[in-house]
Amino acid sequence: MSIIKTNAMNNFANADITDDIFFCRIMSEKQYALPLLQRIFPQLNIRSIEQPISQFTIKNNRKEHGVRFDVFSEAEQKYFDIEMQTTHDPTLGKRIRYYQGKMDSTFLKAGESYDLLPPTYIVFICTFDPFAEGAYKYEFSHIYDQTNHVTLKTGTHVILLNAHGTNPGSINGGLLNFLKLVAGEKATRYDPYLKQIQDKIAELKDNMQWRMSYMQEYNAIAVQERAEGIEQGIAQGRAEGLKQGKAEGLKQGRENSIALFIKNMLAQGSNKEEMLKTLMIGFQLSAEEANSYLHANQSIK
Repeated sequence: MSIIKTNAMNNFANADITDDIFFCRIMSEKQYALPLLQRIFPQLNIRSIEQPISQFTIKNNRKEHGVRFDVFSEAEQKYFDIEMQTTHDPTLGKRIRYYQGKMDSTFLKAGESYDLLPPTYIVFICTFDPFAEGAYKYEFSHIYDQTNHVTLKTGTHVILLNAHGTNPGSINGGLLNFLKLVAGEKATRYDPYLKQIQDKIAELKDNMQWRMSYMQEYNAIAVQERAEGIEQGIAQGRAEGLKQGKAEGLKQGRENSIALFIKNMLAQGSNKEEMLKTLMIGFQLSAEEANSYLHANQSIK
């Protein structure tokens, strides 16, 4: 059994709401996503939402850096992206900036007024305190630095939730209970919504078809998270390609990245079917292209 499969099985068995795949699957249902938005944004009085889309991807072409939103939904002409964040990321601020730009790029057609840009809300649910200030809820807006009372009305809203806050009186009880669930702690009081989430997790774990879907998704994510190996190949390819020009260098980097990836997968005991799927997803290759790379780098029976 490959390392990836072993890790996937362990993660599946121990998964809770902080597991990204489970979180996206559960929040793709209105009955779970709507109450969460209502708890995060009680001031908006959200009564209904459009069908949430999990792993919503925006990528216009192969050359640009795409984005994949965990859970994306619309409610009364407002747009929401909800992310589960379990690791410290020093680039989180710039990541949010890029997410915002990508989201905005889908709203306007040529010639349309900027006034048509709808309100957007980007939410990161963190299993850690991103700023070490003890707040459960960090909200950001564009405010004039000198006076702190002049706001630039961009219609954008960024919220970072901290599951380990120290000021429970600053947020509503429903949101506090949900963050307690994220933190793996007991809620302050019985909450039917939390019970529904926990029951759904148990139901999914008993579903063999969902288990297979989880394994496939975990495998795809593992490919994309092989940052070190891919970056190593790109760096090597760029260095070799400098003599041939930038375009050749980038091409060489991609070739080396794929070759290094195949080498790593072979070392982990992956079979041909696994490798084909992950090559196609991770490098956006056709089945024919993926097969060609496999044959060029290693003969697999």
